[in-house]
Amino acid sequence: MLRRIKYDRDNYDLIDQVKKIFKTKHLDILHLLTKEQYPLFEVGKDSSTVFHKFFYDTYRAGWPEFVVCYNRLIRDVIRPLYNEPILYQTFPTFRVHLPDNIAVGAFHTDSEFGHPAGEVNYVLPMTDSGNTASIWVESEPGKMDFEPMEMFTGEIIEFLGNKLTHGNKVNRTGQTRVSIDFRVLPLSKYSEVNIGESLTQKTKFKVGEYYKLL
Repeated sequence: MLRRIKYDRDNYDLIDQVKKIFKTKHLDILHLLTKEQYPLFEVGKDSSTVFHKFFYDTYRAGWPEFVVCYNRLIRDVIRPLYNEPILYQTFPTFRVHLPDNIAVGAFHTDSEFGHPAGEVNYVLPMTDSGNTASIWVESEPGKMDFEPMEMFTGEIIEFLGNKLTHGNKVNRTGQTRVSIDFRVLPLSKYSEVNIGESLTQKTKFKVGEYYKLL
């Protein structure tokens, strides 16, 4: 089941910050800013575009406008959803779903990639997206009745990606879907036993690396 959480785009201007670094007013035409052509992405290769590199290089070089806003969004919008302290993803994941390609390499559950049980997924769309440009997710674990999320700017979508199989279809809309996602783990679910490592960021699922405590 999905939950949609509204937030004030003017107060938390993450989308505008991303538009600014790519020097575009419309993120859904991001694919027009490069001549690079990419084969259909596989697992482990789906963050290898020029857009991912530029986003993460900018983040690592120091991007206080984005970092401060992201942390404030977690504090003000996400933390009140929980009645206990939370761990949240220090470094959000950047997604680019190009036309005629996919954004993640395979349908999966996050638990298959070592994410701890109890984690909750949040998707913040930076473009309005649907149909084949969206994330397809089953309604219950193992049901495989995939439906696309209708994704709109100004909202954050919560779902249990740790247990629900989800993924992408080849984007036939002619527009790029841009989003960020992050994960939250209630502190009571946290354990340092058998800690895994994130596929994209190569950081351990522990406080001080993959997670921040709030």
